[in-house]
Amino acid sequence: TPNNEVVEGRVLGVDLGIKYPAYMCLSDDTYKREHIGSIDDFLRVREQMQKRAKNLQQALKHTKGGKGRAKKTQALNKLKDKEKNWAKTYNHQLSKHIVDFAVKHKCEYINMEKLDKDGFGDKLLRNWSYYQLQTMIEYKAERAGIKVRYIDPAYTSQTCARCGHVDKDNRQTQEKFICTKCGFELNADHNASINIARSNKYVK
Repeated sequence: TPNNEVVEGRVLGVDLGIKYPAYMCLSDDTYKREHIGSIDDFLRVREQMQKRAKNLQQALKHTKGGKGRAKKTQALNKLKDKEKNWAKTYNHQLSKHIVDFAVKHKCEYINMEKLDKDGFGDKLLRNWSYYQLQTMIEYKAERAGIKVRYIDPAYTSQTCARCGHVDKDNRQTQEKFICTKCGFELNADHNASINIARSNKYVK
């Protein structure tokens, strides 16, 4: 992208979460924000697939060798692949949406927390790789001429985006952030995405 398309120093902070797969907002205009996806969509599909897998596994237990067993084993493996592919497609859509938002708002950078390969280590989401999502965002951002930077995830959800006060009690619930010092109230994911957008604690 030509440089005139960019507002110098503007960062899109992306908070990868459980309730919303991604919550993003601009560093210099924090009302420009959006959350995409919903954990409910993801879980609904996951549960359907897992139910089918469970039924297949049960059926396998009662099938003695031979053709029937091979067929069921094959069906089970197919289902596992389908689940993986679904998660990958979902990540493609999310990453495209995030990078499009960054391009539309003329961001120079995208900031994300550095998550390891296991992401949240949440069993529920083990097939939904945040690592894969981040890799896709990197690749798509690079093509759009936007630099991706990783920041230290420590305290992004406990820090007040207004006064900087850090306190684990700031995070009242999964969704609500209320600063114990200045009383600032905000959606907790929005607060975290502001901190991520403005953070300069970069990690490799």
